[in-house]
Amino acid sequence: MSCQREVLADGRPWRDYLAGLILHGVKLGLQNVRQLLDAAGAPQNACPCLHIAGTNGKGSTVAFLDAVLRAAGYRVGRFTSPHLMDITERFQINGVPIPESALRENVEYFQGLAATLPQTPTFFEMNAAVAFRWFAQQGVDAVIMETGMGGRHDATNVVEAPLACAITNIDYDHMQYLGGTLAKIAYEKAGILKRGVPCVVGETRTEPLRAIEDCAAQAGAPLFLAGRDYQFAGGGDPWAQYVDFETEGLRLKGAQIGLAGRHQCANAAVAAAMAARIRPHFAGLTDAAVLRGLRDTRWPCRLEKVLDNPPVLIDVAHNPAGAAALAAALPRAVVVFAVASDKEARAMLDLLAPMASPLILTAFAGGRGMNLADLERAAGAHPHETAPSLEEAIARGMALADRHTPLLIAGSVYAAGEARGILMGQYGAQAPSF
Repeated sequence: MSCQREVLADGRPWRDYLAGLILHGVKLGLQNVRQLLDAAGAPQNACPCLHIAGTNGKGSTVAFLDAVLRAAGYRVGRFTSPHLMDITERFQINGVPIPESALRENVEYFQGLAATLPQTPTFFEMNAAVAFRWFAQQGVDAVIMETGMGGRHDATNVVEAPLACAITNIDYDHMQYLGGTLAKIAYEKAGILKRGVPCVVGETRTEPLRAIEDCAAQAGAPLFLAGRDYQFAGGGDPWAQYVDFETEGLRLKGAQIGLAGRHQCANAAVAAAMAARIRPHFAGLTDAAVLRGLRDTRWPCRLEKVLDNPPVLIDVAHNPAGAAALAAALPRAVVVFAVASDKEARAMLDLLAPMASPLILTAFAGGRGMNLADLERAAGAHPHETAPSLEEAIARGMALADRHTPLLIAGSVYAAGEARGILMGQYGAQAPSF
């Protein structure tokens, strides 16, 4: 019997049970996950924790900080979402996803606890609980937790005393839950702030920054702001770039960074600023370790080149801010675009269409994708082609791409994951490396 068919104590296949929790949707608030974790002995407080929120770039910042701590010789657990190809990717220790058997055991454990509680956990609550317990079981030196979408009511926010926090940036996304203004979204993200816990902030615009500062004053959390408490500047080719960085206790000159795109300089700077703040807790976190970690960072499908001939790039951009970063990084590309039904497709296409040659609209598999009819309406007057499946769209894009005009696949993490599988199976792309 394969691992994926193993069952829980009540006879249900464990992966079916876990996937079925998605039907419970999004439930804001910490009471449910706190009860679940309290019943498990509060594993969220067992290991030193670093907590990262933001609209875009928080996953990349997690990857940079993870790599820096690993370069310093520490054993690091990290929790991110969503995954590209398999749910095990969400739970990693030193870049290695959780073993299938360990994930099943933890799901079964929390399924048993959940049966005694008044409310069934959501999918994300279960994921966060599994992460905390597995990292505690493994006794890691540090845990890096990425929020799901907000902060204040996010299941990861049950950590009582993280060593440090970060808010990468604020932009429009998940507005049905977080609010329709940058100030409201910033208020929700800043809900991770804790008294006495330093928070590195990458956001610099007045409206969201003022909201973060107000929350910090109420919480008693010291802020370390870009441009005031740390400075950075990117240089080099966006595909082989470096960052100059300076803050109290850490100065880096020409630090190579392992992720492409000029926007990654800001994420690397947030990670470096966090490293400077947590040095008292990690004696091995030398300047050399920070340099090695930034250079060696890997984070799949973040403007990642997965094939060379023709060049094929995948990016998980799923909102207008992410699309803007892509448009700034690539002057011209064959663009395959597939997006989730709840995303701002029109705004994203307005940004990507001018550099698309051509723009190919399609849909990824499953029920979350925007159908082609709606996607075409979102494209409006922008010239475009359509393909009924991502596989066909990729085949068309591969035929049109050349060394001067790469193929770019973007619009959703779900599209990125499906595309990576197609490119691995049919075109010889490598599996994701963390």
